[in-house]
Amino acid sequence: MGQLHAARLQRLPNVAVKLVADADPVAAANVARALGAEPVSLDAAVADDSVRAVIISSPTPTHAELSIRALEAGKAVFVEKPLAHDLEAADRTVAAVRATGGQLQVGFQRRYDPAYQEARRQIDTGQLGRIEGFRGVGRDTRAPPVSFLATSGGIFLDMGIHDLDAARFLVGEVEEVYATGGAISDPALAEHGLYDTAVATLKFASGAIGTLEVALNSVWGYDIRTEVVGSQGRVSIDMESRWHLKRYGPYGSVQERPPDFESRFSDAYLHELEAFAHNVLAGRPVAPDAEDGRESLRLAMAAQQSLETGKVVRSSEVG
Repeated sequence: MGQLHAARLQRLPNVAVKLVADADPVAAANVARALGAEPVSLDAAVADDSVRAVIISSPTPTHAELSIRALEAGKAVFVEKPLAHDLEAADRTVAAVRATGGQLQVGFQRRYDPAYQEARRQIDTGQLGRIEGFRGVGRDTRAPPVSFLATSGGIFLDMGIHDLDAARFLVGEVEEVYATGGAISDPALAEHGLYDTAVATLKFASGAIGTLEVALNSVWGYDIRTEVVGSQGRVSIDMESRWHLKRYGPYGSVQERPPDFESRFSDAYLHELEAFAHNVLAGRPVAPDAEDGRESLRLAMAAQQSLETGKVVRSSEVG
C-alpha cells in the first residue's frame, strides 16, 4: 500500500514525495529510487522540517505510535485503516490530534469512490425517503496466509471494517451487532480460531436494520456490494464486470470481475489522497478523521467480539 500511495502522490499537483522510510532499508531504497526520493530512517523523516505530511502504511499495531509521533512533529497524517489496533491506542491518537491541532485522515477509500459519494448525496437530499435498511457484501478473491490472519485482529477488524465504515458513512451509527460465522472454505483455519466467512446483523441508532456478509475467498473475483433501502427507493452499488464488455458463447456469457481491491477502487484511492493534499494545503479539516476512525474501529471490534462469543454486542460497551 505504501508503494501504491507513493505512486499516486506523484500524479498530484503541488505534491512531491521527498522521503521514504521502511523497516526494510532495501525496500525503502528501491521505492525511493523509483520515485526520485531519498531513503531515510523513520527518525529522519519525522524530523525533517521540509516535510508537510506523512503517509503511514505500516502494519496495524504501529499505526497509533507512528501517527502520534508525526502529529507531535507538526506533520499532517494520512494513515491506512484501521486507525489503531485497539481502542486505547485509538483514544491516544485522537487525543494527540486534539492536543496538537493537527490533521489526521484515515484511509477508508470507499468514501471517495464516486458511486458511494453519489449514494450519500441521494440519501442526504432525501431521494430515498426514510432509510430503513442496509446490506453489505464483502468477498475477497483469496485469503491471506495464516501467518497474517493470526495477527490481523479477525475478519471484521481487518476486512469487514471497510463495509462497516461504509454503513456508518451512508446510514449512521450502529448501536448493536450480532455476528456468526465459521471456517467454511478452509476448515483448517478453525484450528487457529480463525474464520473465513461471517455474517452480521446491524441495528442502527436510527432504527434501520442491516446485514453484512464477509468472506475471504471468492473464485469469481473481488465481490463488493452495498445497498441502502429507503421508504421511497433504494440505491445499489456494485461493479458487475471489470470492463464494459460481455463475451457470449455456446454456454452463455462471460464477464471479468475486478480481481482485487486495487482494481475496484483505483479511482477512490487517488481521490482520497487528492482530498487529503488539498485540505492540508488549504488548512481545512480532513475526512474521515481520527474520531471517525475510532468509531469504525469500535464497531468492527464489536462485530468481532460478537462473532467470537455468539452474543449480541452493543458497540458503546466495547472498549
